[in-house]
Amino acid sequence: MKLQPTLSRGALLAAASLMLGSILAGAVGAQGAAGGPFAPADTQTPAVTGDDAQAIIFERQQVMQKLAKDSETLGSIVAGTQPRSQLPQVTRALADGARDSLGSFREKVPGGRSKPEVWSNNADFMKRMEDFARNSEAMAKAGETGDMAGVTALMIDALPCKQCHDLYRAPKKP
Repeated sequence: MKLQPTLSRGALLAAASLMLGSILAGAVGAQGAAGGPFAPADTQTPAVTGDDAQAIIFERQQVMQKLAKDSETLGSIVAGTQPRSQLPQVTRALADGARDSLGSFREKVPGGRSKPEVWSNNADFMKRMEDFARNSEAMAKAGETGDMAGVTALMIDALPCKQCHDLYRAPKKP
């Protein structure tokens, strides 16, 4: 028996397209302020320079590229063009990527396509990243059970990439 998602195929494809076009931005958290991977960022961390900074920027870019690929795959699963059996792995990969992206911005290393506002408005940026990690973790939990309707209902909050990118990521240079 094939379950039909609540949204139309066109709406799902549009949502998947929006996600794909914007996935390279933040992460979210689930453990709160008591420590752990989703604790608030240390606002006193000094900037890193030189080769260490380039390595951090490169790692951050790799995490974001993987998030983009996983988001595209999730969009295809929701649209029915890839097997539903991939749902648990893909939603888990997205949650792990969100957590990793949050960690990649803990060190205040300007560069890549991050706008200066990432650092000048860091409290807002990091809150968005923590929400991304937390909400994508909730989506992964729904995905682990095969709950397509639950994943679909959580996708917009779990993958707020475009909203964050509009504020905090510079466009690609031609």
